[in-house]
Amino acid sequence: MYDTILFLDFDGTITSEDTLEGSMQLCIDPSIYEEEKKALTAGERSLSDTLHLAFNMIPSSKIDAILDYVDQVALRPGFEELLDVADGLGIPVVVISGGLESYIERKLAPYKDKILDFHGVGVDLSGEHIKLISAYETKGELVQKTLIMDQYEYKKAISVGDNITDYRMALASDQVFARDTLAAIMEKNKLPFTPWEDFYDVARSISSSK
Repeated sequence: MYDTILFLDFDGTITSEDTLEGSMQLCIDPSIYEEEKKALTAGERSLSDTLHLAFNMIPSSKIDAILDYVDQVALRPGFEELLDVADGLGIPVVVISGGLESYIERKLAPYKDKILDFHGVGVDLSGEHIKLISAYETKGELVQKTLIMDQYEYKKAISVGDNITDYRMALASDQVFARDTLAAIMEKNKLPFTPWEDFYDVARSISSSK
C-alpha cells in the first residue's frame, strides 16, 4: 500500500507535443489524416476506432521512423526534477499512456530507475501494417487509464495530464494537475484542479503540500 502515488500521462504531458498525433501526421497522407480527425471531432467515430484505423494505414516498416521522430521531441521542462522530488518524498511514479510502449520506454530509458512502471499500447509488426494491441481497451477508449490505476494500492492519487484521454484518470484522483484541453474540461465541469505549465510547477506544489 502506497501512501501517495503519482500518475503521469506521456503524450503532450511528459513530451512537449503530442507524439501519438505526431506519429500519425508523419506517416499518413495529410488529406486522409484530416478526414479521420474530422470524423473523430464530429463524434462519428470513437478515439479507439480512429487510432486503430489510422495505424492500420501505416506500414510496419515505418516504426523506425516513428521512434526516430519521438527521439527528437523535447521533454517538458522540469521532468527529471519532478522525479527527484517524488523520489525524495517517497512517492512512486507511474506513466500511463495511450501512446506506443516502444517509444515511451525508449524515450524514458534514462529515467527508468526513477519510474515504478510504464503502461502504453503494444504493436504487432508481423503484418504489412501496424496493428495496435491494448490490454486496457474499452468501448471508445484505447487505454482506459483507471483500469491501470486499479492495479495499485494507495491512499492518495495525484495525476498530471493535458487531454481528454486523461479525464477519467483525473476523476479517479485526489489531486489533479491539468493543462490545455484537460484544464478546459475540468473548468467547464467545475471540478478542482491545479493548472501547470511545466514540471517545476508540479514539483513545487507537491513539495509544499508535504
